[in-house]
Amino acid sequence: MHDTIIFDFDGTLIDSAVGILATYSAVLAAAGIKPAAPLDSRLIGPPLLPTMSKLTGPIAPEQLDVLVEDFKVRYADIGVARTPAYPAADATLKQLLAGGKILYLATNKRAQPTLALLDKFGWAPYFQRVYCIDSHQPAFTDKAAMLRQLLSENQIDPAQALYVGDTQGDYLSASACGIRFVAALWGYEDWQVLPDDHAMREHAYASLSEMSNALTPRR
Repeated sequence: MHDTIIFDFDGTLIDSAVGILATYSAVLAAAGIKPAAPLDSRLIGPPLLPTMSKLTGPIAPEQLDVLVEDFKVRYADIGVARTPAYPAADATLKQLLAGGKILYLATNKRAQPTLALLDKFGWAPYFQRVYCIDSHQPAFTDKAAMLRQLLSENQIDPAQALYVGDTQGDYLSASACGIRFVAALWGYEDWQVLPDDHAMREHAYASLSEMSNALTPRR
């Protein structure tokens, strides 16, 4: 029995691609920079700084810092406004809570927009705690470090937890912490080939509704 369910955010509960990509586009256009990589959903998930660096190509560190700060300002307006929840997300979270699950959020998104979006959707009360890339100072080096902190601070047995995410990086982070991974096949990763992990293949779902029904079976 997995009593604790930890969620990723982008591509798992929210369809954040439109807002994020629109913000990157606005930042680069304002700086007169042609994107060095396609502005598509493959950019969603990793932290802001390395993603911006990928889009700009080689530039001076101080210029990169300026662009990152500009993204933060613009995303608070453009990104949050243009980000919808997946249609079944609210019902899924309510069903899991009704089934006795304890919910956490662990995301590479920054705290300010994450909390703004949770308020937008009315989800803040659903989660015991929310962990973001900058929730800890210094910022978490990666999601595995974030998950380790979450497990430690909340005295959670990894064997009793699931991490729901939509990318290979989420899978690797969960595996590094001994947490069973749930593959959100509805998200941004192209899961044409699932990792050779039998446990994961048992927990790969095509939709939020399919996942919530599997995790809270009717008695």
